[in-house]
Amino acid sequence: MGQNRFEINGRWWRQLRKSSRFRSFLTFFVFVAIAAMFWLILTLNDSIQNGCFVNVRITNKPDSVTFISDVPKSFHVEVRDKGSNLMRSMWLKTPTVNLNFRELAEHGQLRCSRSDMMAALKETFGSGATIISSSIDSLRLVYTDRPGKALPVVAVVSTSAKAGYIVHGAPHSDPVRVLAYGPREILDTVTRVYTKSYVESGLSESVWFVSDLKPIPGVRLIPSKVDVSIDVEPLVAKEEVVSVVAENVPDDESLLLFPSTVRVSYYVPMSEFSDERTPIRVVVDYNEIVRHMGARLPLSIEKVDGINAVNPKLYSDSVEYTLVR
Repeated sequence: MGQNRFEINGRWWRQLRKSSRFRSFLTFFVFVAIAAMFWLILTLNDSIQNGCFVNVRITNKPDSVTFISDVPKSFHVEVRDKGSNLMRSMWLKTPTVNLNFRELAEHGQLRCSRSDMMAALKETFGSGATIISSSIDSLRLVYTDRPGKALPVVAVVSTSAKAGYIVHGAPHSDPVRVLAYGPREILDTVTRVYTKSYVESGLSESVWFVSDLKPIPGVRLIPSKVDVSIDVEPLVAKEEVVSVVAENVPDDESLLLFPSTVRVSYYVPMSEFSDERTPIRVVVDYNEIVRHMGARLPLSIEKVDGINAVNPKLYSDSVEYTLVR
């Protein structure tokens, strides 16, 4: 069946080539192609105006130099020239203007005047081209050859977790430090850099995002963006028996407690469930004896710094005591 279809198509093509309609179409197509070729030749010899974006390249810049000002990557230019010249300089490639650092830089500034820019554009497009307009006609770029100062990054994020979860640790950035370039009198007053402010609420899983750093006038930060991470973990319940600690007891007295241990419960992040450290202290205060004339002292809970314990609860609110002098 496939072979029969091929033979049918072959016969159809042979008949089409012999038809007068096909020969007329072919003749028409050839004349159109010739006319288009003559039109293109005439157009390329005419003077035309066109716009394009021109890339900016700083040449002969020492590796020790860092620009504090933002160097434009490109700018828009309107040019008039012969079509053939514009095709070579604009259509077949992206034009680039080269600014020589050694010729234009001095005393911490690269100055490219209007005449310098026009000369650089003429070199790019050719002496016969006419520059009609340019979105940038001059440049003044501040630079430094001093090494950068490493500064820690502070992630400014207000966080809260969904019920049953906890934000585990403070938000942190990657990298944790960035390099700051600028005058010494400014850098000596800067000790850290900050991200933009964010609010992340109702979190039930870890998140990360890219944040711009808050700019410092007269200073260039590299990189100018950092990754910010917020670690979120589910909470798990935990119980244990904790010894009761007596505080503010005079040296010549002692306080006997019954019982001396109590059971407590609390929630911890899942990653800390196997941590053997006790995140809370259960205490009684000797000074409460005056305020509580009975035979029992109230218990209170104190959290231990550096260890997470959420919603701690006591199974007993007080213990008996005996004062020994």
